[in-house]
Amino acid sequence: MDAYRFVVEVANLLRERQLKVGVSESLDACQALCYVGSYGLPEIKTAIKVTMLKDPSKFYLLDEVFQQAIAEASSGRDEGEEGDQRGEGRDRGAQSYSTVSAAKDQNRDQQHDRTVDAFMYSPMETLHKRSLRPIDPLRVRTGRRVMRRMKRRLALLEGRRYRRSTKGELDFPKTMRSALGTAAELMELKKSSRILARLRVVAFFDISGSMDTYTEWIVRAMYLIKRLSRRVEVFAFSTRLLRITDLLETTNLDEIRKRLSERIDLWGSGTRIGSCLRTFLERYGTLVDRSWVAIIISDGWDTGEPEVLRESLEGLKVRVGKLVWLNPHADKPNFKPMTVGMLTALPYVDVFAGASTLEDMSSFIRFFGKSIKPLKSPIKPVF
Repeated sequence: MDAYRFVVEVANLLRERQLKVGVSESLDACQALCYVGSYGLPEIKTAIKVTMLKDPSKFYLLDEVFQQAIAEASSGRDEGEEGDQRGEGRDRGAQSYSTVSAAKDQNRDQQHDRTVDAFMYSPMETLHKRSLRPIDPLRVRTGRRVMRRMKRRLALLEGRRYRRSTKGELDFPKTMRSALGTAAELMELKKSSRILARLRVVAFFDISGSMDTYTEWIVRAMYLIKRLSRRVEVFAFSTRLLRITDLLETTNLDEIRKRLSERIDLWGSGTRIGSCLRTFLERYGTLVDRSWVAIIISDGWDTGEPEVLRESLEGLKVRVGKLVWLNPHADKPNFKPMTVGMLTALPYVDVFAGASTLEDMSSFIRFFGKSIKPLKSPIKPVF
């Protein structure tokens, strides 16, 4: 059994144990085996563990799955040799899929071979569209209240309202009114400054295969973040970057769903966060400055080079005023950022929060705090 076929077998066994292992995880494992295939079984097992299992508490399941897959691979190889001697071997030249043979029908005396074709998509990019489900208006309504609070916490620009301040500009009307009680003597100079109440946002949505489970939430988040401010730029990325701001201009939920279904062809592809952010800096970097807030929505599973991600985040951090990272796994108990992408990104992130932050007020308070004043210092996660 070759490497691809072995990975498919391990993925099937993990799914039988109620673990979410999709095409993206399988592709990551195949790519990892290309680097450690010449080593021993411990290295191969470690490569499969870190690429296919996202929850460290489930690592123990890989031991039994690994042994079972090796046993089935050995039995499958023996059957293949006998078939070759009888002239019944199959052509192994096909590269578009790997064939996994499973025999054993315990209800009958004779054994029947059953062949399952598991198609292996290209690790580079898959171009296909997706028919999205209708957007739930009730959850959108709940999310709007949270977005108003988030706008206050992330504000970087001055609004129209003023507040008393010892370092602001002279407030002449208030100074004169206070002098009325002291026979027009200017005993105290009143000062005030504008309240930070506005912001500009650039959002990056990860729509790769590892984020397939959160597709409905991603569509709602796109709608909510687009209405977070008057100046918002929205991008979707997987193996490449796609600007989708114009697709979200309308307020019709059904029209937005149709536009996203027809125009986006990156759903379920691989993940290259670093190269996509670098593309943004090269093509759209002049759109943003220190008055903008960058929001990245991703699980951090990056198949690109960590050095490229680090350089891209450094460049983005210099351009924008705040950098926020929303990870859908951060809401889960005992979550720890074990992926290389998240470990690389955390030093540059001002706020690290979970996906439920956009639709649940209690979750928002957990990550952003109870205050409604703009953030003055980064909120670093504690693991």
